[in-house]
Amino acid sequence: MKSLPKISIVIPSYNKGEYIQETLESIVSQRYPNLEVIIQDGASTDETVGIVKGFAKKYPKIINWISKKDRGQVDAINRGLEKATGEIITYINADDVYKRGALLIVGKYFQENPETFWIAGRGKVIDSEGKEISRIVTFYKNILLTINYYPLLLIVNYLMQPSVFVSRSAYEKNGVFSGIGGVVMEYDLWLKLGKTEMPKVLNDHISDFRLMASNISSTQYMSVLRRDLEIAKKHTANQILLFLHRLHNLGRVLTVRIAKLV
Repeated sequence: MKSLPKISIVIPSYNKGEYIQETLESIVSQRYPNLEVIIQDGASTDETVGIVKGFAKKYPKIINWISKKDRGQVDAINRGLEKATGEIITYINADDVYKRGALLIVGKYFQENPETFWIAGRGKVIDSEGKEISRIVTFYKNILLTINYYPLLLIVNYLMQPSVFVSRSAYEKNGVFSGIGGVVMEYDLWLKLGKTEMPKVLNDHISDFRLMASNISSTQYMSVLRRDLEIAKKHTANQILLFLHRLHNLGRVLTVRIAKLV
């Protein structure tokens, strides 16, 4: 049988010492046999670098890292992906986590379906303490993921970012990630990929995405939503879809405001 494909995971980080150990543990504990982890740290001033050094010493064949000032999250991700050598690529933020067995599920799918362009699995949203939040939003997005229709993706980005894995050929044809104010806007790449082929859907729980009210700047978040709409406009001129996209943006604002009150 053909060996499992190599997975390259890029981790952008900056002062994530409180969480990056959990993120790294969620990766290395899976013991996926063909793995590459590239940590792009933006010169953290907390305990992040010490934690990363410890993991790199313990897993020298897996972990490649650098700590150097960069231009933000999107710059770190793209720099990391330039180094990636895997047949499957992805990134995960330094406070998100993979669920047990997730990488094996992903690797086996690509192994059995080598022509796969990209895949998307399920996920959930957690808070700073790891407790699940936004259950209704997750439930709604999972319904849309099951339908998995390009016009729906133009209305709302229902993909859970750390549960998305892209083939190297798909990334090389459609990358790199774009951003605003140093923050990655993966939605643009999802829509580029979706025009060619929608992702194959895994019904497995692949990752937990951490949402913390303290990390959400209202000014920045509104800028991101405006940019989100501009991205949708790049890919469609359908005014009904764009109107529905605006409605979903309002819903996202309400979700953030509720998260701040919890």
